[in-house]
Amino acid sequence: MSITLTLPDPLARQVQQVAQREGVATDAYIVQLLQWHLSTRQSALPASEAALLQQINLGLPATTWQRYHELARKLADETLQSDEQPALIALTEQIEQANVRRIAALIKLAQIRNTTLDNLIEQLGIRPPAYA
Repeated sequence: MSITLTLPDPLARQVQQVAQREGVATDAYIVQLLQWHLSTRQSALPASEAALLQQINLGLPATTWQRYHELARKLADETLQSDEQPALIALTEQIEQANVRRIAALIKLAQIRNTTLDNLIEQLGIRPPAYA
């Protein structure tokens, strides 16, 4: 297939100069440039999907998880103090809210990609923690 392009003179000179510096013919350089441009555009995620993936991957700080596990361990060991119970409840609610946001983002992404939630979770390699 053949396509004819008419470039403004300054752009044509610039393309010729760069092709010459690269040591390739001008038309070959233009083909390489177009191939590179198209391949990077195809591999880039749409902004909406990128934003959803960012929400899905957003986690809680390590200190939050450490405190939650410490209090949950005390609860399991029956050593949780009465003044620690509100903190455990608040952390549990915080974790649940974060999970709700993540699941909502997963559902939206599955809809955008026209797939099921289970398939999307498998595609993304999301696995429950080993202790769950």
